[in-house]
Amino acid sequence: MKKYIILSLAALAMLTSTGCMDDYLNEPNPSDQGSLSPDALYSSKDNATAAMAGLLRVQRGQWSETSNTDAGGLYSFLFARSVKGSDIQLIGSHYNFDYTNDNREPTYRRTAFSWRFPYFMIARLNQFLEGVEKSEGISDSDKLDLMSQARALRGFYYFQLALEFNHAYKFDPQAAAPPVYTSIDLVGKPMGTLEELYKQITTDLEYAVQNGLSSRIDNSWVNKEVAAGMLANVYLSMENWPKAEEMAKIAYNNNVLGALHTITSYEPTGFDNYLDKEWLWSLPQTNDQSNYYWAAPHVFMHYGPGYNNGFLNSDFVAKFKSNDRRKEAIKVLSNTLPTTDPRYWTTTKFVFEFSSSMSVFRTPEFILVAAEAAYRQGNISEAQTILNEFKSTRYTGFVNESLTGTALLEEILLERRKELYAENGVEWFDAKRLQRGITRTGNHAILINLAPNDNKFILKIPQIEIDSNPNIDASVNNGK
Repeated sequence: MKKYIILSLAALAMLTSTGCMDDYLNEPNPSDQGSLSPDALYSSKDNATAAMAGLLRVQRGQWSETSNTDAGGLYSFLFARSVKGSDIQLIGSHYNFDYTNDNREPTYRRTAFSWRFPYFMIARLNQFLEGVEKSEGISDSDKLDLMSQARALRGFYYFQLALEFNHAYKFDPQAAAPPVYTSIDLVGKPMGTLEELYKQITTDLEYAVQNGLSSRIDNSWVNKEVAAGMLANVYLSMENWPKAEEMAKIAYNNNVLGALHTITSYEPTGFDNYLDKEWLWSLPQTNDQSNYYWAAPHVFMHYGPGYNNGFLNSDFVAKFKSNDRRKEAIKVLSNTLPTTDPRYWTTTKFVFEFSSSMSVFRTPEFILVAAEAAYRQGNISEAQTILNEFKSTRYTGFVNESLTGTALLEEILLERRKELYAENGVEWFDAKRLQRGITRTGNHAILINLAPNDNKFILKIPQIEIDSNPNIDASVNNGK
């Protein structure tokens, strides 16, 4: 598998070549000579931690393989999914082909990036795991923590592959799925099944939750709670409701009000501070470590110094009640525009500056996962209580509700959309896992109607993999 050889050896070369250690890790170099051998890299906890810092930096930077704004790092996955939905809309510029839901052919950049970047990360994580496990200079307890972080990330990136290249888990667990590599493997594997892929994902993430620590350097690092959030979404996809609820509650420490701002301290604008108490996992930026005009969603959704091409759909805006504090971030761009103009509604939820940090997970997401999972298990009172506590932090003068049946479920799902629009691709994720489809209405520039399990929900296997891996041929895309 030529692709995988390139990724594995490129990562090794980066770690061992003279003078590039600082660039790779973006951390102080522990070697006086400016280079480290693979053995030296894992000779101590400090060195291994520096290696992990480098991996985390790759996620939030400008990925050099593509040099394209819409294929830069982890944030690129999340925003591409967001613009495929109905709640936000784009006018030209980057991600526009994702907005049209046509960016899925084998030779397209989106398809290649969505395959290559996760495997790029997985290859490095496999190296990291092997290096830490074999190290004679790292204590057993430190090994457990380091390996938990790496296995959480590996499970997370395998989950990204599952989401991008397959339909919902329950649609067909035996469907062909991206192959699994758990070691530095230079031989290309054939496609596996979705069931096999999810088994690897859950195995990695369960290990991370069971063995990881809550303590960490800052919230750009993966700890036990972040791993639990990752796993909550996986179990949500698998419709394993008890496990989804259990993991979600670990993610936000099973304290709804403690995990959120109060109705008065909550700020509906300026989502750019990774130190915010509601941010669970982030991609922090600083002026001297910024990815500049690649930062999604900020550079697109903030109408100001960026691209000025991300807007809110009029029918989505209509769903916000007058006492919803999140509505304070929704603005009319110009009264001279007709209400049918796609640019009519804009948002100040995100602020774009070179130092604007990007969130991956926020605690509200998992509070609402717990509410849905409780509902699915028939625990209606618990689901309503969780939802009421959440809404009390977002609606002024909120009075507890007593919803039942599908009305309660739909309210939970709507709150996910209103709370998390343009973040983490939640609307697309929910439509896909629930096999509901997506219908655009209102003032969208491009109206679409994706049926449940529409092939436009998935990407085709990229041509670069077909050309490089003798065990995967063009027939893998038949029917897609």
